[in-house]
Formats: sequence, C-alpha cells, structure tokens
Amino acid sequence: MKAVILARVSTEMQEDGFSLEAQLDRLRKYCSIKGLEIVKEFTFVESSFHGKRKKFYEAIDYIKKQRKLTALVVDTVDRLQRTFNEFPMLCKLIQQEKLIIHFFKDGMVIDKNSKSSVLAMWQFGIVSANMYAYSIRDNVKRSEERMLNEGFLPGPAPIGYLNDKNQDGKKTVIIDPDRGPLIKKLFEEYATGLFSMDELVKKSKGWGLRNRKSGNPITKAQFANILQNPFYYGVMFYNQNYFPHRYEKLISKELFDKCTEVRTGKFKRTSKHTKEPYIFRGLVRCKHCGCLLSPYTKKDKYVYLRHTDLKNCEHCNNVSEKVLLKEVEKSLSSIHFDDDLKVALAVRLKKLYETKHGNTYYQLEKNRTALADVEENQKKLLDLLIAGTVPAEVYRSKNAEYESAKIELQAKIEKLQTPDTSVERAIDKVLNFSQNSFAIFKSSQIEEKRRILNIVFANFFMDGKNPVISMRKNFSLLSNLGGCQDWCPGEDSNFHCLRQHAPEACASTNFATRALFRISLYPNLL
Repeated sequence: MKAVILARVSTEMQEDGFSLEAQLDRLRKYCSIKGLEIVKEFTFVESSFHGKRKKFYEAIDYIKKQRKLTALVVDTVDRLQRTFNEFPMLCKLIQQEKLIIHFFKDGMVIDKNSKSSVLAMWQFGIVSANMYAYSIRDNVKRSEERMLNEGFLPGPAPIGYLNDKNQDGKKTVIIDPDRGPLIKKLFEEYATGLFSMDELVKKSKGWGLRNRKSGNPITKAQFANILQNPFYYGVMFYNQNYFPHRYEKLISKELFDKCTEVRTGKFKRTSKHTKEPYIFRGLVRCKHCGCLLSPYTKKDKYVYLRHTDLKNCEHCNNVSEKVLLKEVEKSLSSIHFDDDLKVALAVRLKKLYETKHGNTYYQLEKNRTALADVEENQKKLLDLLIAGTVPAEVYRSKNAEYESAKIELQAKIEKLQTPDTSVERAIDKVLNFSQNSFAIFKSSQIEEKRRILNIVFANFFMDGKNPVISMRKNFSLLSNLGGCQDWCPGEDSNFHCLRQHAPEACASTNFATRALFRISLYPNLL
C-alpha cells in the first residue's frame, strides 16, 4: 500500500523529540516495518487550532487524487488535529475507501472496518489534544495578565522600541536608538497640522525610517497605527483595557493628544487639492464665498492662487503669491521689540509660570486622593463581580473606565513630581522666535515658512485682489507692544510706560504675556 507521511509542528521552536526531523525519522521506520511504500512526505509549520490549515489540506487533496486506497501516517493524533473540524471529512474519506490513518505512537489504525472502541479512542485523542490546547491558552492568558498588571509588555515592542534583556537577563523594552527619535519626530511634525499622513510617510523615507525586520519603509496604515498607539506615552492597550507600563516614554501625552486632534479633524490646516510644496497651500480662502484658493505654477517660476469651487463668485480672482507674501512680511516685521522688553517679558512669563504651578503640593495631594478613590472603586467593583452582583460585561466596561482614569491621574502626578527645568529655555525660545520672526521667515525653506504661518496667523482671506490677514491674538498684541519707544529701567516701569504710550495695546499686556506663556508650553511647534 502507498503511504503519505504528515509531520507537523506548531512553531519553528519545537522542543526536542517533536521536531520535524524526529517525526520523519520515526515514521519512515514505521512505514518500512509495515511494508508501506512512501510516495509523498508533507512537513510544515502550522497551527492545527487557528487559521485555515492550508498545508494540511494540501496533503488531503493529494490523497483524494490517488486512485487507490492510501495510508496517511502521522506521529500522534494531535499532530493531525486538535479539533473536530476535520473529523467528518476524514471519516467520509475512510468510508469511501480512499484513506486509512496510522497513528504511530498511539498504536491505532483507522479504516472502514475499525471497531467502535478504536473510533472512540481516536475521538478521545482529539478531546485530549483540544483540552491541552485550551490549557496552554489559559496559561498564556494568565501569564500575560500578570505581566500587564506589573507593567511589562507580553509581546513584541512597537516600532521605535526594541525587545531586550537587562543586566539580570530578564526581558525588557528599550527605546530604539535609530528609530525612536524618528518616531518622535513623526509625532512632532504631525502635531503641527501642516502635513498629511501621506506627506510624512514620504518624508520618513528620506529620514531613513525603516521596519526593523523587513527593512521596508513604513506604510500609511502603519503610521495611522503609530498615531493611535498609547504605548509611546506610557500606556499599553491590550484586550480593550489600558495598563501603564514601566518603560521609558518616547513622547508626552500632550503631544499624543495634539496628534489625535489633528487626526480626528479638530485641528486641520492641510489641503487635499494639491500635493506640491507651496507656501499657502490649504491656507487661503475667499472672504465672500469661502472657497479655497489653490496655488499653481505659471511659466515654471511664478506662483499664483486661484479659486477651486465653481460658485461664480464675482470677488474670486487669481492672485500672485507675492501679494500675500508682502502682506505676511509686513505683519511679521511689525513684531519687534528690543532686548529690554524681551527681558521684562521673560521675567513676567516666569512669574506667571510660578503662579500657575507654584502650589504643586495641593495639586499633587488632590490627584493622589482622586487616584486612591478610583483604586478603591475598582476593588469594590471586583468584589461585586465575585459576589455575582455585577455581570462580567458590565465589570469589564466599568473597569476599563477606571483604568483610563487611573492613567490620566498617574500622568498628572508624575508630571507634578518631575521638576520642570525646560520652562526658561522654552520661554527664551518663544521670545527669540517672536523677536526675530521676520528674519527667520525670510531665510526659511517652504516647510518652515508654512510652520511659521501656522504659528503666527489665524486666518488668510482674499477680498478680491486684496489680502486680509489676521494674526493670532498673542502675536497681534506683540506687534503693538513694539510701538513704545520710551523705556524706563526695570520691569514694572516698562509696563507702566506701555500703558502711558500705547494704552490700546498695553491695556492687554497681561493677556499678551499669558498667551506667550501658553505657547511656551508647546516649544515643539517652534
């Protein structure tokens, strides 16, 4: 009788004695003893518990094509199947006298005339294999749950991180020195709202960002997953639950939330009408009909903007980019102040920060109390689940809410406990940018010009051929503050002079400094 050997392992890292070679060696000897002629050997790595079992059905299809009765020789029942999914199909082939199954280690031969006791042993073998598979699954779940509760990642690290081992030889996760900074840069660039996913995926290729295993550039789908993965700011999302992890954070939660706003459309200033690197792409609209003015190149060197919607608006006209640039440069040049006012503003900003964050002890205790309350509520909820008062579905839903609240509170506590040494640098960066915005804009490339426009200006409209540009309130106030030429020594005197010489602008000096303070909290935008 002709025979087909089937040798299977679930994973490539199969333990000794159950490897493909060990199975083949035993089954070849068995066929020799039984006088079976081996016509085909099927060896593969495939789960018998999950998936479509493509390789398994290749072996079955081969047997179906044979004209005569064929023996299928396998090591044990669990090498052939771990569920009853294939049982009816195999029984049918046996009854049609197309198949005889030899289970070497189990000492069973299943054919058309097999007794009910032998068939029962086969089925019992499937039940045992099924129970073993479920037992392994339960053990894995328990192990994963323990690791997650302790802040450890039970699987592969996301791109930007690496699975590694610490000095004690225990598994850990570290920031990838090559890809980590590039993933952080992706978040920072996307948070500005100036670039689409497609644009940043393209830019990341130029940066050299590649997948570690395949070496291929990241795709748009990968980038979308990266933007939604809370692991980068310190949280693992697993089985619809959140678990804080103990590894180093790549970004802040504030930056992650900013990217979420851009991704969900709450903050968006890009355009889908053109992908060319134009300064005013997606920024300028007609004041009357609201249609977007789309930039285009004329004669390979002149840039114009034209309306994109056919609303027959009599006010829509083609306009040269130079007209808008002239107005932008005029507005930026109005933001000027000397070093004395810069020092005064820096002092005021620092005082505002100290006022806002000075009472950290009260805020810290408040958040700690709130965290303790959430943890206590979680314990009560678990007691209700154990008592059978609360259904499992309600428990999982409510517990997920508690976990989310815990993560928010733990992030606040960590931030309050960490001394902020970057505030003075951020303030200095904001003031330097404000003081030199015109010069920076003139010397920048297109992408940086767009970034500056996004930071300084609120709206760009065209009233026919006349640009109507509005600055954000804080920069508008700064442009007026520069009008005072008579300064006195000291911060208080300077602000007193502001109120005397430029009352309309200087009445809102506190607002201007507060607005600058808000900008200083997001220095990555600059």
